[in-house]
Amino acid sequence: MSSNQDKKINQETKKHSKESSIEKNEKSSIEDNEDESAINLDKNDEGHTKEISLQEQLDEANDRVLRMAAEMENLRKRSFREKEDAIKYSTTKFSRDIITVADDLERALESTKDADLQQDQNTKNLIEGIEITMKSLKQILNRNGIERFDPLGEKFDPTQHEAMFEIPDKEKENGIIVHLVEPGYRISDRILRPARVGVSKSNTQKNS
Repeated sequence: MSSNQDKKINQETKKHSKESSIEKNEKSSIEDNEDESAINLDKNDEGHTKEISLQEQLDEANDRVLRMAAEMENLRKRSFREKEDAIKYSTTKFSRDIITVADDLERALESTKDADLQQDQNTKNLIEGIEITMKSLKQILNRNGIERFDPLGEKFDPTQHEAMFEIPDKEKENGIIVHLVEPGYRISDRILRPARVGVSKSNTQKNS
């Protein structure tokens, strides 16, 4: 009987040991799984951080490329504009010289207004020659973008006109161009020579 009890105790002890071993194995497996999950989580976080860092680098590189492209485009436009201006205004000095010839021809024609062309054929031929020359010169100036302007009756503008003297005038306000000494010339959008003018000076005083 004692022997049977011992066997029974041994069986229960083995069973208990086996259950304990299983529990330990299960617990160990759970702990291992938790550790592995934690490791994987850390790896995922590290991978995500690397992805963010890489994306930031790509964004920064893309931004540098876009800025560089914009700078290159601005440089190209500026170079093209400078080249265009150089071509457009390359004749400025020559143009200033040639318009003095136009002034002389205009004065010559102005001085012959009172001539009797009916009686003097030589003078008539001379005037016709000057007129033809003047017409040809105007065509040359126009082809090169040089424009004559006459501001008579306009408000004086110091960026386009040069006041030579003032003329008292009760009927006009101050600063109206009432006399043209020499016409102005511009080349494209630049003033080649300001118009030389006489401007009105009103003598009317405002009542205080």
